[in-house]
Amino acid sequence: MTLWKSNLTVLGLALLLAGCQSTPYQRQALEAPAQWRGASSQTQTDMSRERWWQGFGDAGLLAVLEQARSRNPDLSVALLKLRKAQLAAGLERSDALPSLSGELNAGTKRTLGESSAWSRSSGASLSTSYELDLWGRVDARLRAADQEFRASAYDEAAARLLSDSAAAGLYWDIAALKTRQRLGQADLADLRRIQALAEAKWRAGATSEQDATQARSAVLSQQADLLTLADERGQKENALALLLDHASGAALPAIAELPLAPALPAIDAGLPSSLLERRPDLMAAEARLRGKLAKVDQERAAFFPALKLTGSLGSSSGALSSLVQNPLLSLGASLSLPFLEWRKQGLQLKSSQADYELETVSFRKTLYSAYQEVDNALSTRQRLQASVRLQADALALNRRSEQLAESRYRAGAVDAQTWLDAAKARRGGESALVRLRQEQLKNLADLYKVLGGAPTA
Repeated sequence: MTLWKSNLTVLGLALLLAGCQSTPYQRQALEAPAQWRGASSQTQTDMSRERWWQGFGDAGLLAVLEQARSRNPDLSVALLKLRKAQLAAGLERSDALPSLSGELNAGTKRTLGESSAWSRSSGASLSTSYELDLWGRVDARLRAADQEFRASAYDEAAARLLSDSAAAGLYWDIAALKTRQRLGQADLADLRRIQALAEAKWRAGATSEQDATQARSAVLSQQADLLTLADERGQKENALALLLDHASGAALPAIAELPLAPALPAIDAGLPSSLLERRPDLMAAEARLRGKLAKVDQERAAFFPALKLTGSLGSSSGALSSLVQNPLLSLGASLSLPFLEWRKQGLQLKSSQADYELETVSFRKTLYSAYQEVDNALSTRQRLQASVRLQADALALNRRSEQLAESRYRAGAVDAQTWLDAAKARRGGESALVRLRQEQLKNLADLYKVLGGAPTA
């Protein structure tokens, strides 16, 4: 009874010491902007994943996002890494439990050169061992594995944000190219109409051959532009097919043309101080920082003796049926003294501390980069809003100028080049407006990503 009480006392002391060895994590002092420079007063109260993307009012976009979430190879890789981290944490927890092993053996033998009979023997044993975590080394190892698992979970969430943003960006690229192709085909028809009119007037002697030549040149230039647009669209469609885990040229979900006045959901940018609890990549970086701190605790605890308790239960017999009649129980303990290699242990501890300091610097840089990304994206959003308004006004003037140039050419007041220049300016204005709308939509997708999606409750 005295022996058992002594063992219980040692075990209780070990558990007490194990819980007192972890270094408390303290978030370093970090500078945070008081507010975003590019933030506006307009906010969106619900920026959850589904509600946000539904705010664009585009069923085709939702279909592409749905396929990307189920087929994107990068998401599959992130999920597998998360599973691997979960298994690694489970293995660490399994190693911290008492280990069991068993063995069965049987054999026969006889002396060579003699006519003695064969002798048979059988044996069985069951052994266990358990390391008392006197100094928190095992606990530190478990904390490091748990933090890596948490970081992998945040990595998977960040991969989902990146997948949505990338899929939406490619979708809008293709939609914008379709719009520009349609406008380009309409422009080609108009240029051919101008060419026919110029050639008719030239043959009638009402204008010079130069007008007809300039009109034919404009038609050829527009045809070349359409070929370029078709090539760009093919490349974007191949990129989207790859993201959806399809081969190049595979059928894609239906993608409509980009409207010149698309629905634009509002943004809840929140405060810069909330970004650390909102962006999964930042939370992953901090989890890994905590893991490095646990590694320091693990190396520090490695200086102290490690006490391992062992026990075995076994038996041996000449007959298998009598194997359990002579059991033998043995108990033991072993004490390792790693501090005898104090130089090596010291270097390992300093290396872990250096790793923690490096992770600290990397974390601070990642956070400040995140502040910069959000501020830049918000500033770009404001610029694009103003640019779209100005470009829409400029396009209205381009269209009016083209109408006036056509009327004057038909009246013989100007040559064909004046009309062609006005038409070219109008086409450039339409293309610029489509590009700005495309940038505006992609900026919103990027802003959603750099903000980390919906704010945490």
